[in-house]
Amino acid sequence: MTATLPPGHAATGAALARPLAPPTWLGTLPFVALLVGWWVLPKLVSYPSYMLPPISAVVDFALESVRDGSLAKHVAASLARLAAGFAIGMALAVPLGLAIALNRYVADMFRPVLSFLQAIAGIAWVPLTIIWFGIGNGSVIFVIANTIFFASLYNTVIGVQSIPASLYRAVQSHGGHGWQLLTNLILPGALVQLLLGVRTSMAYGWRALVASEMIAGSSGLGYMTMEAVQWQRTDVIILGMIVIGLLWVLMDRTLFTAIERRTVARWGLLQR
Repeated sequence: MTATLPPGHAATGAALARPLAPPTWLGTLPFVALLVGWWVLPKLVSYPSYMLPPISAVVDFALESVRDGSLAKHVAASLARLAAGFAIGMALAVPLGLAIALNRYVADMFRPVLSFLQAIAGIAWVPLTIIWFGIGNGSVIFVIANTIFFASLYNTVIGVQSIPASLYRAVQSHGGHGWQLLTNLILPGALVQLLLGVRTSMAYGWRALVASEMIAGSSGLGYMTMEAVQWQRTDVIILGMIVIGLLWVLMDRTLFTAIERRTVARWGLLQR
């Protein structure tokens, strides 16, 4: 004998069974704790202000750099380099990744060298890029493109190789060959891994951008923070770190999360 619940109770039971989403403000608590600790620390421990400036000093410099436009110039320079490196890296990685992954023998041949080059991608190339391109945009963009290229290439190869062989046979049995096979199966089948890999590639590229600007840049957020070291301007360094983190959070939430929701999350392929 089975018991039935009234419609209202059934809806309530379903709502109770559904896990509650965490409140959106929950992620702000660690930041609030950091700010409180930063504000309280000078009152508890005595140390030179150049080691860790008060919040007011960082805010004052932030307002000053916004008014004179210097912060905007550094941000614009960093974002322009990131966009250029991302475009170059993706434009080279996706076609090459498709070409490698479509032939298993070629993929097996290139896998060791790709693993080797991926291990040294990014900041390890800076000494060579300084010799090749000198200090400035050329070196920084090369490092960003290099980092994004290998991360994107890996995701492209994995995406194509993750397509089941049965799907290839199904498309080919319906007359799909060449361009039709590429557009109807390979690109859609690899798209999920590509989209998930774009965020990772951009995150690697963002870190490579900041690091390379510190060593080989002549402007940008990384250059701004590194230049401040010789003057012991920790207020500039901390402001640079805050802006670097905030910019990535904004890019991640406004761009990549939106793309993810419109694609892999809507397709039911994203696990939380």
